[in-house]
Amino acid sequence: MSTVLILGASSGLGYALAQHYLMRGWKVGLAARRTEPLEQLAQLAKLPHQVTLACIDVRQSEAPQQLEHLLQRLGGKVDLYLHCAGIGKMTANIHYEEELPTLQTNVMGWTACIDWAYNVLCRQGYGQLAAITSFAANRGLAPAPAYAATKAFQAHYLESLRQRVLAKKLRHITITDLRPGFVDTPLLAHPEQLFWVLPTEKAVHALLRAIDRRRSIATITTRWALLAPLLRIAPRWLVARILRRAL
Repeated sequence: MSTVLILGASSGLGYALAQHYLMRGWKVGLAARRTEPLEQLAQLAKLPHQVTLACIDVRQSEAPQQLEHLLQRLGGKVDLYLHCAGIGKMTANIHYEEELPTLQTNVMGWTACIDWAYNVLCRQGYGQLAAITSFAANRGLAPAPAYAATKAFQAHYLESLRQRVLAKKLRHITITDLRPGFVDTPLLAHPEQLFWVLPTEKAVHALLRAIDRRRSIATITTRWALLAPLLRIAPRWLVARILRRAL
């Protein structure tokens, strides 16, 4: 039986992905700050002892130790570590206090947990580390400076880990950067004001396909993937003019 550990499984894409892995019959470790949704997911288990739950807040310094404890409860090995925990919001004004929670979650907490997962895979010699970053990693976003910056950080960090895997010739380890566009989840405020908003289920199927194929980078879905290279080479003045409407 394959084993997946999902951090950030209490809502949105993490919750939906957990449902699919449970239906596939995987052994599933579920972790999040809120445990009530995890208990609901546990009721979907098809097999005895299929689900193991843990209350973990990525912003707390003990998160890696708690992940290690969860891993041992799962049997000490993991085939897939899936990091779905993250926050972000639009900010009308630039204040450090408002941006700090995003930085604590998407940079400090994220890095601590990703480092732990990377070292676990290196220790066991195989497995896949997949993290949901964002299409926002491609450019700065005036309406959400901290969110876009943290997603760029995540994308570059995962690329750096991938380079290390190649340098060490760890052929059985995969680092997957999942970059969805707008997805209709609780994280997305006012989806009616945005374009190309993906239903959660459609996004999840695309994410699962990318994970199964062990992609290095997967922009979700095709239309966002086609837009990404154009956005990266677009003049700064043009991007600024487009985003000005969202301020």
